[in-house]
Amino acid sequence: MRLLAKLFASLLIVLVVTLATFLTVLSTNFGLPMVKQAVRLLTPYELSATSLEYSLLAPFTLALSDPQLTHNSEPHKHRTVHFMSLRLSPLASLSGEITLRSVVVRGLEMDESVKSSLPSSLSIDHLALDDVTYHSDTISFAHADIQISDWHNSHSRWGSWQGKFQLSAPKIMVDGQILTNLLLDSEYRDDAWEIWGLSLSSPFGSVTGSATLQPDNQWVIHQLTLSDTRIEPSEPLQRLKTQWDTLSRNYSIHIKRLDLLDVSAALNDITVEHLNLSVQSVNLQNGELVWAQNAAASLLSFNASLFNVDQWLLTDLLAELSLSPTRINVSAFSSKVNDEGFVSFSGAMDTSSLKLNTLTANGLDIELNTATFDTLHQKWAAFNTVELGRLSIRHTNITLPDPSFPMQIIGLNLRGRDLIPRQNAQDGMWQGTLTASAAAASINRIPVTSPYANMRVDEVGDWHLDPLSVSFSQGQLSVKARIQLLNPSHPWTTEISGIRIPNSLYQRWLGVTLPLSGEHDVDIRLSGLGADDDSFAYSLSGDAVATLHQTEIETHPAQSLAQSLLALFVPLNRNSDSIQLPINVGKVMLSADRGRIKLAPVSVDARNGKALLSGSWDLVTKEGSLTNTSPR
Repeated sequence: MRLLAKLFASLLIVLVVTLATFLTVLSTNFGLPMVKQAVRLLTPYELSATSLEYSLLAPFTLALSDPQLTHNSEPHKHRTVHFMSLRLSPLASLSGEITLRSVVVRGLEMDESVKSSLPSSLSIDHLALDDVTYHSDTISFAHADIQISDWHNSHSRWGSWQGKFQLSAPKIMVDGQILTNLLLDSEYRDDAWEIWGLSLSSPFGSVTGSATLQPDNQWVIHQLTLSDTRIEPSEPLQRLKTQWDTLSRNYSIHIKRLDLLDVSAALNDITVEHLNLSVQSVNLQNGELVWAQNAAASLLSFNASLFNVDQWLLTDLLAELSLSPTRINVSAFSSKVNDEGFVSFSGAMDTSSLKLNTLTANGLDIELNTATFDTLHQKWAAFNTVELGRLSIRHTNITLPDPSFPMQIIGLNLRGRDLIPRQNAQDGMWQGTLTASAAAASINRIPVTSPYANMRVDEVGDWHLDPLSVSFSQGQLSVKARIQLLNPSHPWTTEISGIRIPNSLYQRWLGVTLPLSGEHDVDIRLSGLGADDDSFAYSLSGDAVATLHQTEIETHPAQSLAQSLLALFVPLNRNSDSIQLPINVGKVMLSADRGRIKLAPVSVDARNGKALLSGSWDLVTKEGSLTNTSPR
């Protein structure tokens, strides 16, 4: 036993002396030849270098200037760098795997065959590549710096690592996109890639962010910021869109926060200037917005100096809202419109209701074509309930250029409070107060001036219209009405009076076939039930008196006066033979009793004859007739 101990001690002394001698020689001029010889004997490579740097103060670290490594079986292939520094790990290498504590390489022209030139059992705790150049079909860069932790030579394309991966490059090209000033601080561990920090400059502005690529092909973007950019249609933009489509098809994306700072864009359909936008909690699947179960509402806030889409030009735009699968909450929205108007609102909308806390509009000039109006009407009809807390619209013009019923309102003013204009999928004014006025209007080609309406729902649920007044070129119409909304039968009453009202009003506004021109005075008192059409027909009661002025009837020359009058409510077959026949009409008196309407005899005189008209109609049976009782 004592002999074995002596032999082991002697062997240890020899190893220590040999190692000390080897390290001492490394610090002399013989160090570089000795390293070359060691590489030649221990590896299938030949090493050449211009100089070796070594210090006994760092016994396991050496540096080579302009080293070149050549494989014995492939002497035409060699690797050359400007500088390489190695820090050995002798104890870790005792297992048979070549382990280096750290490696610094400067001036490497890298390609995919680099790792095949290295020992297959090589591992490096910390690898630093300075001034690296790489070119391929999809990515290329020069003068880049790369740092990798815990790198192992493996069957993977670039080897494998667990730990930090850091990259900086003054310029890099990725799939044709040129990026500059790239900085990447990331870590790959447990099959997840954490990007702690990313910053770069692109054709679309400066980009910073952090993200996680999870093993299930899901990107979690913790923060992404795009700033100081202008976007226009271009080849790089189209290429970016293609890259995004590919990325979104292959990965699900969860964006925790996205910020756009001072971004301007001039695209085919949209123009935006100086946009600042912040979005939180957004989920994308195949490029489409999706809602994860129990996901938090997405928060969105933005402002822009200009936003132009279609005919709308919005300036000084500001908005803050939250989005969920079934609800949109708008904390604030305000904007100037077309450099003349202003709009602001706040409220919430879900699949069946719209509730606005405030809605303010001033100086708008709105033109709605038939298609847009129909679309808005469909969206309105989809709501079961609509509520307006405070409504204020001033000096607004509205134009509906519908050929069948054109309308224009000039200088519209609306003021309302606690309004419910739609309830249980029925339109009406179910609650609140509302006043409306305008400077002028044209309703299906009938001009009016100074229209005014005042409506309210009182504390017992009765709706009051008191009054509605409309001025015509030579006359005026006034209406008062009341409906008991809380009564299921909806009892109602109305009083209508007017002087010099255009006769064409009934045909233009109500769609009643009545080919009469001229004017009339009217006094009407009616009441009934408004729950549905049947209750209206069974309950309509009251009377109406009208006096006609300067009346003409549109007819054909071959028709007698009696024929023209009896066909008064039948659509006229208009042609070039139609004429306007002046007539004198006596006082018209109508009375209604529970849906049965009677016309008292009224005299009509014209140059081609006289007539005495009377009639009766039953709204319940839908039967009735107009009779000429004068002698022929």
